[in-house]
Amino acid sequence: MPENHDFQHDSYGLPEEMLGEVVTTFKALSDPTRAQILYILTQQECSVNELAEYVSVSASAVSHHLAKLRALGLVRDSRQGNQIFYSIDDSHVASLFREALSHLEHVRQNLPNLPYQTYVDYLKE
Repeated sequence: MPENHDFQHDSYGLPEEMLGEVVTTFKALSDPTRAQILYILTQQECSVNELAEYVSVSASAVSHHLAKLRALGLVRDSRQGNQIFYSIDDSHVASLFREALSHLEHVRQNLPNLPYQTYVDYLKE
């Protein structure tokens, strides 16, 4: 059964503006370095230098990726003293990433089609 959403749409598709935003978001997630950065940020808040070490690219490259992710509202920053730390912007971003991982596991292992939390509980059994 289709879910109800709080946006206006044609009966057969998304409005062009929203479609463009969805595509832009998924394009941002399609870059391997940005995907790694987002995965790390679903686990913990990090500085640019920490992220650079984790993803094995320069701090400058990480900053460039973070600027794109921040512009799309996927990550946010906060200043603590003279350092800036990055985190996932909100729980929707983390959920989107977890759903992608859950989907991959379902495909790889031919698992039953379960919502994420049910899937986590299923794995614990």
